[in-house]
Amino acid sequence: MTTFTEGRHAAEFIMSEANGNRSRESATVASGQDLEAGEVVMLNGSSKLVAYDGATDSVAVGVIIYKTGALTADASFAYIARDAELNVNLITYPTGDIAAVRADLKSLGIILR
Repeated sequence: MTTFTEGRHAAEFIMSEANGNRSRESATVASGQDLEAGEVVMLNGSSKLVAYDGATDSVAVGVIIYKTGALTADASFAYIARDAELNVNLITYPTGDIAAVRADLKSLGIILR
C-alpha cells in the first residue's frame, strides 16, 4: 500500500488572529529563499524577508503564511506581523532558538502556544 505524506497547509499554524487582516502584512521575500508555511522570518539588509537564522543580531519580524517554493526572483508574500496566537509545534525556527524567537514575536503581540 502506498503511503502519502501531506505537507503543511498555508496558515494551519494560526490559532487566532486580530479581526480582519490586522495581523497580516505583505512584504517582499528575497530571491533564493524556499520558505515553508509557518517559518519564522526576519528582514535582511535590503529590507526583504528571509528565513530567521538565529544569529545574535537577528530579530524575528513574523511568520510566513504560505510556502514560497524556491524563488528565482523577489516576490511578495503575506506574513503574520502582529497580534496573533500561533501553534508553536507548527512553526519552523532554528534549533534551540525558541527563547529568542518567543521574545521577538511576543514584542509584536504574537504569542506561541
